[in-house]
Amino acid sequence: MVSVLVVAIAIAVVIVAAVRRADPVKRAAALRQAGFGLMAVSALFFGGFLIGEAFADPGGWQAAGLVAAWAAPLAGLSALSWLRPGWAIYVLAALTAAVIGVSIWFALNPAGWRSLEDRHGPIRAVITFVLVTAIAVLGLQRTAAAGVLLLAAGIIPVAVSSVGSFLGLASLSIVSAAPVITGILYLASAHTAGRSAPPTGMGTGPAERPKAA
Repeated sequence: MVSVLVVAIAIAVVIVAAVRRADPVKRAAALRQAGFGLMAVSALFFGGFLIGEAFADPGGWQAAGLVAAWAAPLAGLSALSWLRPGWAIYVLAALTAAVIGVSIWFALNPAGWRSLEDRHGPIRAVITFVLVTAIAVLGLQRTAAAGVLLLAAGIIPVAVSSVGSFLGLASLSIVSAAPVITGILYLASAHTAGRSAPPTGMGTGPAERPKAA
């Protein structure tokens, strides 16, 4: 808990330093890096928690299978986001819509989801974790698009799920907090980079991929 607090303070210092930078390109890069850093810490924390829980119960090969069930999609989506960001935008947008659909399903049938998550754990939190981590990687290549997706994936599922029941809302909210903050930082980064760049006449450009500091 102390380490998480230290990281949060460090990121806050980076954000303040970024805002104070005179060069808008460097300011945009610092905001983007702060957002990604926050998501990286959140992913390590939540991923480590899931691994620890799996090997504590049920343990053994079953635990390895449970970890692989989310780690493999996470690795695949993150690789797609880094190597093929143009394709990844559409894939991650579709998955974000699917997660929102799951939240609507939960709101309509909370009892059924209560039974399912009692048997298999916080499914909605895990799929949200995988999705937002991959979107955070996309933000290094397509900052504005990733910011919008992170806000959608972080806010809408929590809001919709709370209508049906508060079951699992705590774990879902914890997973969603970092994506919302990172989404705001990504959008601020893209906006800052866009204001500093000369008109290009193109749909994508420095606003989406600002130069690194």
